[in-house]
Amino acid sequence: MPTVSILWADRIRNVSTIMVIAIHVAAPIAHVPQDLNSFWWWIGNFWNSLSRPGVPLFVMLSGFLLLGKDYPLPEFLSRRFSRVVIPALFWMIIYSVYGHISGNNPATVWDAIRNIIIRPVHYHLWFIYLIIGLYLVYPVLRPWIKAAGERDFRYFFIMSMIGAWGYKILAVYFNLPIGVYFELFTNNCGYFVLGYYLGTKGPAGVEASGLPSWRFSEKQLVLVGLALIMAGTASTMLGTYWLNSGWTPGANFDVYFYDYLTPNVGFSAIGWFLLIRFGWSAAPLHEVEKDFSAASFGIYLSHVLVMDWWGQCGYWHSGQHPLKGVPVLIGIVTLTTFLGVQLIRVLPFGKKIT
Repeated sequence: MPTVSILWADRIRNVSTIMVIAIHVAAPIAHVPQDLNSFWWWIGNFWNSLSRPGVPLFVMLSGFLLLGKDYPLPEFLSRRFSRVVIPALFWMIIYSVYGHISGNNPATVWDAIRNIIIRPVHYHLWFIYLIIGLYLVYPVLRPWIKAAGERDFRYFFIMSMIGAWGYKILAVYFNLPIGVYFELFTNNCGYFVLGYYLGTKGPAGVEASGLPSWRFSEKQLVLVGLALIMAGTASTMLGTYWLNSGWTPGANFDVYFYDYLTPNVGFSAIGWFLLIRFGWSAAPLHEVEKDFSAASFGIYLSHVLVMDWWGQCGYWHSGQHPLKGVPVLIGIVTLTTFLGVQLIRVLPFGKKIT
């Protein structure tokens, strides 16, 4: 996740990083409820729902930063993979050692190697496998992006909504799996292209990269963004409650609305992207934000260790009422992880692993 000089891009990366931390703090409360009608659960549900766009925003930002530029293929693959694979492997080893010490998992070096190949070593590292897959598809998408017009993008997004959103809804809740293989339009590729589209398309009267401008002004796009955030967050909260309205302790808890590939999370992510790009442009803390942005990948990789350490110190998601406990824990995990990564980055080769 390279740093850039565009303030709003730095800010999207920073907000996304904090959202991911918030998810990992609040999800244990939201996903493992004791009582759906308790204020305790609703606070966890709120923070979890508000933060769910974090991962889609990371993917969208990567799409904006990469798909608008031409890179020679060997240079692109070597630079991107070195920036992702080297730090990822380092932290996968760290988490493997951590898992072995804390729970004898993995039990052997071979188990550790096998785990790295077939699955995320730790629950949050699945994103590494996602971003590598998107890097591999970049050389295919970039020529199409250069030639694509508004109608082409609309077609791509419609197919992505069917492949990523519609297919799952029909298959899981209506027992109507679509027999067509959507291939390129499934999973996160839609977010990847959407990031380029939203980051390039200008407000009313401003055309960019051959795309017609929005019909809305910057202020109107900010209002659209706010509306999408509120609607997306509310529908995630209420939809999760509705799906589990008959839930009893010990029964399966349906987390469909928390999934990143859902309309509610997708529209909320679009809203955050529009809000930050067109409305959140003040720069009083820009220098700090640039440092935080540069450290964001290291923060993503290491924050779970920091969160676990704070848990050992007595600060964990259910250690106190989530009304104050969740935001406080998000804040201290974010701050201490940032400071720790900053310290690592001043060491020899520190930037290579963060």
